Amino acid sequence: MRRIVTICLSIILVSDAVAQIPRSSTGQFQYYGEILAENTDYTIARAKSFFNQPFLVHWDTVASVKQLANVVISGKGYITIKAKLHDIGTPSIVPVGLHMSIEIVDGHYRYIVNHFEVIDKEHNSHYPLEDKPEIVKSLAYQQLLQKTHKWMSFVIGFMKHHLQEE
Repeated sequence: MRRIVTICLSIILVSDAVAQIPRSSTGQFQYYGEILAENTDYTIARAKSFFNQPFLVHWDTVASVKQLANVVISGKGYITIKAKLHDIGTPSIVPVGLHMSIEIVDGHYRYIVNHFEVIDKEHNSHYPLEDKPEIVKSLAYQQLLQKTHKWMSFVIGFMKHHLQEE
């Protein structure tokens, strides 16, 4: 029995697990989180400076809206994922568009990242990331999803660290 458990554990550790991009209740890919923040003014300043980090996400537009009880900072941009477009060939750069917003309310902030879509160099939409077109091979599509999830996990981790008080 011990040997079977060891073999199963080895297979799990060696195999490549497929990353899952979280989905909203409507089926759209979406990252969402809510974090406590002690100093609201500090968090607002850090959130604004987060959208000035061009090496994470290439921001096309950034807006800040101050309302009575909260501040919403949002941006529309794209990330570049190095993935194969076909099963055979070398990986190429695939721009994936997204929308991100950080809402800062007294004592906490919440972030939402959604509207993922594959775009071209002129920022024209090819297809939403949730819908795999027939011309894209399954293996290439899974690789694109996995690398997008990995990069977005890094971006969100950086954002949490960036907004954290020192």
